[in-house]
Amino acid sequence: QPQLNKAAKSTELAEKGDRNPKDFVLFSGGFEAVGTWRDNTGRLEFVEDMVFPTLDFPSDHAVLSTELRFKLRRPSQQEL
Repeated sequence: QPQLNKAAKSTELAEKGDRNPKDFVLFSGGFEAVGTWRDNTGRLEFVEDMVFPTLDFPSDHAVLSTELRFKLRRPSQQEL
C-alpha cells in the first residue's frame, strides 16, 4: 500500500527520509547464515543511501533473503 504519509520533497529527502533498519532475520544457534541479500529496487539490487518508498519500490521495507544451513554437531569423546 502507498506510504503517502511519508512523502517528502526531493530537496528534503536527506533530512526527512527514514534510513533506519526495520527488518531482521532471526534464527537459532543450530543454524548458520550462508548468505544474505537485500533488494530495495524490485530488480534484485540494493542501492545504498537510497530513501524509500519510491514510485518504483513503494514499500518502506527492503526485501531480505537469507540462506541458512544446519550446523553440523561434532560428537563428544563420550559419544564416540
